[in-house]
Amino acid sequence: MRRWLVVIWLIILLAGAAACQTAPAEPQPLPTLVDLNTLPTADFLTQNAPPAGFDEVSFDPLDRNLAARPGWTYTVVGEFEGTFAGSDEPAEGRFTLQVWANELGESRRVVLEVEGLAVSPQEYVRLEGVRISNDTYVVDTNGQCSPGAAGSGSSIVADLSAGELIGGVARAVPTGHRDTIDDVPVWQYTFAPEALRLAAIKREADSRVSVEADLWVSPGLNAVTRFEASVEVADVRILSAEQPVSGTLFLRYDLDLSQIDIQPNISIPHGC
Repeated sequence: MRRWLVVIWLIILLAGAAACQTAPAEPQPLPTLVDLNTLPTADFLTQNAPPAGFDEVSFDPLDRNLAARPGWTYTVVGEFEGTFAGSDEPAEGRFTLQVWANELGESRRVVLEVEGLAVSPQEYVRLEGVRISNDTYVVDTNGQCSPGAAGSGSSIVADLSAGELIGGVARAVPTGHRDTIDDVPVWQYTFAPEALRLAAIKREADSRVSVEADLWVSPGLNAVTRFEASVEVADVRILSAEQPVSGTLFLRYDLDLSQIDIQPNISIPHGC
């Protein structure tokens, strides 16, 4: 158990171009020149622009700004399928993180489940962490509860977040697509590969990583509502796995919009 908590600690330390013309001898006002190939895109972006102040966003960690709300909950899912690097041996793994927070009550509950040798040195691990003010508790895979203080294994588990398991996006801009999720208006954003921090992936000198991702933001909440990524990897380690793998890692983050500002009832785990 102590070894696993140390591993988790290591995880945590884990505009368009303008056209030019030659002016006449007596300058006259000229209309703005528009590239007809980009006009539909520019018009589409203008008509579907997010509210003022959200023409560029940064969410690193991914759950940034949620602490300013009275209560919230979200789920993180990671699934890997491929092979152990340098072999044809199948490698699979899955991890889920559920987080509930009552910011007004200064309490937090986390449930982490990790399964498969592609993401963990053990076949299965389940940890539950609870923070109530400065007191923390952790329930291990065997159901045994241990209290702790700041900086202890229990506080590490209780404070796990999407930032430690997925990462965050340093800079993203709107695509012009908008939607609603649970009646909340959201806008889609895109970003350069180098703007994405992938906390779950540990790279080696010869590792290769490519990403296709989808980011949805609610300006009204100033929060990420959904993030999805398909990550093609070669010769990387995922989370605390002992062996490098090659294949596809799917990552998903979902903010439960039906629970925004609702303060969950969080209590000391049974048996503590």
